[in-house]
Amino acid sequence: MLNKINLLRNQIDALDIQLLNILKKRLNLVKQIGLIKYKNGLPICFPEREKNIIKLRRQEAKQKGISPDFIEDILYRIISESYLHEKNKIFKNLQPNFPTILIISNNKIGSFFQKMLILTGYNINYMEEKNLNINNIDSIFMDIGMIIIDVSISFLKKIIKKLLILPKNCILVDLSSTKQISFKLILKIYKGPVLGLYPLFNIKKNFFLKESIMYCHGHNKKLYFWFLKQIKVWGITIYNIDVIKHDQYLFFIESLKYFFVFTYITLLSENKISLSKISILSQPIHDLNLFILKNFFIYDIQLYINLILKFKNNKEKIKKYLICINNLFFLIKNNKINKIENIFKKIQNLLKNNIKN
Repeated sequence: MLNKINLLRNQIDALDIQLLNILKKRLNLVKQIGLIKYKNGLPICFPEREKNIIKLRRQEAKQKGISPDFIEDILYRIISESYLHEKNKIFKNLQPNFPTILIISNNKIGSFFQKMLILTGYNINYMEEKNLNINNIDSIFMDIGMIIIDVSISFLKKIIKKLLILPKNCILVDLSSTKQISFKLILKIYKGPVLGLYPLFNIKKNFFLKESIMYCHGHNKKLYFWFLKQIKVWGITIYNIDVIKHDQYLFFIESLKYFFVFTYITLLSENKISLSKISILSQPIHDLNLFILKNFFIYDIQLYINLILKFKNNKEKIKKYLICINNLFFLIKNNKINKIENIFKKIQNLLKNNIKN
């Protein structure tokens, strides 16, 4: 019996070696594709092709009597590794003769753009808000092709009139989270090209495949359209949204989420709940929850304050959120089972519709 098992295991070992050789050949082909994409400034990721591959391989797996979910899991892991092999240390530069790009920032979002633009071969001048002397700003604004700003609203109000001395057609990129406030100030004064951006991911990552950035048009989009293409070359998906929708969606994507986590952690602290004990009692789901909680607090405190307090009508929106909680608590307190079931059904239908879409 043991001899037969060993014989079968030897065959499995031989197949494992064949799998490794096939994967090596596949990754070599991927590197060649990555080089072609780099030379032509193409994005790393093509979501439609990825979906088609998964769909076809699931069908083929089913025909061969193999679990489609099993094959999908394997393929997603292989595809993710393939993207890493496609990725070059230096990205294709779409404007090789572009003038210096000035970044004025007070948090890590500005540092993210600094890193990516340097990797792409652009000349960058990075300054922190606290180190910028407004009296010397005239010389700083000379001979630049783009200015990326992520500063406090109070500081923006101080330098707003200085934007008039920027070179003609200098692209102004606004990274603020509160576009309704910043855009109103900027567009009133500056008539050159204006673009609003906001990343929706952990900017500490080294690889941004399938991550996304929201963008809002300001003025003269033809002059900065190339920059949106440059961002796509980094493997990032971009989504166009108007200023009002930007702030509305960011409230639910970021502000309300941070407010909830801030409340949740405060409640744990005040009740002296041990995170380590929660971890022991609720593995593995707590690992995911703890990972999410830690990532909420990687940014600067000022960014959280801006997201929670500085949005237009944010306090009213949070108030509605608390009213919603109170209404739900009322139903729970009074055992309104039918109404609670109806709410569950509405949520189920909402999720089903979103999954279909």
